[in-house]
Amino acid sequence: MFNSLIRYKVEKNKKLFIRNCEISDAPRLAEERFPAECKAEMDIVYKDGDNPLKLDIYTPFASYGAKECFILIHGGAFVYGSKRLDQNFGMHLAIKAGIPVVNVDYTLMPDSDISQIINELFHAMNYISSKYGIRKFHTVGDSAGGYLAYLVALAARSRLIRHGVWVFEKLNGTVESAGLICPGIRNPIKGFPGYYFEKKIDSSGEQLRLPDYIYDLNLVAECDTGLRVAVITGEDDFLKEQDREFADHFENALFYEAKNDGGLKMFHVFPVAHPEWPQSVKAIELIAENAVGRR
Repeated sequence: MFNSLIRYKVEKNKKLFIRNCEISDAPRLAEERFPAECKAEMDIVYKDGDNPLKLDIYTPFASYGAKECFILIHGGAFVYGSKRLDQNFGMHLAIKAGIPVVNVDYTLMPDSDISQIINELFHAMNYISSKYGIRKFHTVGDSAGGYLAYLVALAARSRLIRHGVWVFEKLNGTVESAGLICPGIRNPIKGFPGYYFEKKIDSSGEQLRLPDYIYDLNLVAECDTGLRVAVITGEDDFLKEQDREFADHFENALFYEAKNDGGLKMFHVFPVAHPEWPQSVKAIELIAENAVGRR
């Protein structure tokens, strides 16, 4: 009875979240105008199957043959969205950083779990490595994508973390930085969306247990001091307190809390929704600096 009540509340919150996202995203996506200073290769299949997974590549002019790139991971509380949400932002980031941005789709929960998603992102990076010879990666993501950007970076750099989240594919390359835009740091196991992080594996409802840090990245934040981290939040970001606390773990983190300016309100994932805003430009510059300017 208790588990049924938890599931009911989680499902209700998921439906409400998706409906609100669809209402807010539809008008801004319809009005987006992509920058012209890069080449966009769209909908490249990186994993075949009944539901093939795809990625985009945004390559700024004069950077062909690059040996490093961003891996861009969209947000949506793990249950909503696609790479379409981050296309405009990804192109602006590619132009600013001068290296390609690879914008990746993954299987949404509850049709997947954390382990499956990270495995898919590893598969995408190895696909890029094999096809384009890229061996150096920088992860970047917003909201749930920020969570994934950090966890993927840690898993790529640590066999212990990799095995802890049931990822056994070794990355053909290295991850050197993580750019986190309004990342979700805490996801309680009995709340939304953390409830979906583990899949039930038998009829008794027993679950494959994951490490505690999966539900609170603060628990693993200081395990890799060599990873370059940038954390972005905004004055009206509902996760800003979490993001401040998380950034405090890193002695050399680049941290930016954008302030409201008149009608420009720095809400959750503002750089993705409005990459042309002055505050968003600064956030993008910070992520680019963290990746290519702090070697």
